[in-house]
Amino acid sequence: MLAKDSMLRRLPAEVNPKQALYIDGIRHSVEIIDLAYSRLRDTLTYIATEDTGTLDLSTFSAHAFLDAWAMVDAIDRFRMLCQQMPGAKKSKPTPDAVPLEKVAQPFRDLRNVADHLSTRADFVISRGGAALGTLSWFTGFKVDPLTGWMCTLRPGTIRQVPKQNKEPITMTVDWPTDHICLSAGGYVANLSTVLPHIAIRIGSLEASIRNSLEKLGKLNAPAASDLLTKDPYQLAPGQLQEKD
Repeated sequence: MLAKDSMLRRLPAEVNPKQALYIDGIRHSVEIIDLAYSRLRDTLTYIATEDTGTLDLSTFSAHAFLDAWAMVDAIDRFRMLCQQMPGAKKSKPTPDAVPLEKVAQPFRDLRNVADHLSTRADFVISRGGAALGTLSWFTGFKVDPLTGWMCTLRPGTIRQVPKQNKEPITMTVDWPTDHICLSAGGYVANLSTVLPHIAIRIGSLEASIRNSLEKLGKLNAPAASDLLTKDPYQLAPGQLQEKD
């Protein structure tokens, strides 16, 4: 969702430090969302198409839920930073634009479940839920007619087989894997459909930053973004201790 030359990646040093901190946080959230979703799609596609008998389900399940929950955290952080960024003007709602609060609420609900799992354990158990939740998705293997696997992944001790998602797919499919949903504690969030909403808001933020810098005459000002330092370091004799 972010181009290499995105305005979010080349802020001049003159930008207000607090605003820069929020913009950097938004940028990092989007980068994590982008990376996590790409890896998640690859993992779920592999799970759906691989021979079940040879699949190391625990390992690939860990991969999938690591990225799914990373997306939940990053989307909720994206919402918070966008809504609270200092100096930002709130856009007026239109019939075509879904409010960010509404788009991100399912992810906020999921994060609350994860953060308070111990206090909601009885409720999760009553719903046949799992500690990490449940992932469902569609992976196609034939285009015409559209045919594929409707998959459900539930890690942990199985006392009740989760119900398959039988809702018809009424939208286009990002081939081969799409309609990825994470459910936990009675809440469900669609990880696939949220991406366009975030992309629209990133485009609007980039345009706003560009316009502001242009008015200040700082559009082409030098910018420094990201830093890695590698300093040589040698341990003194006897300084290194073995771990127990």
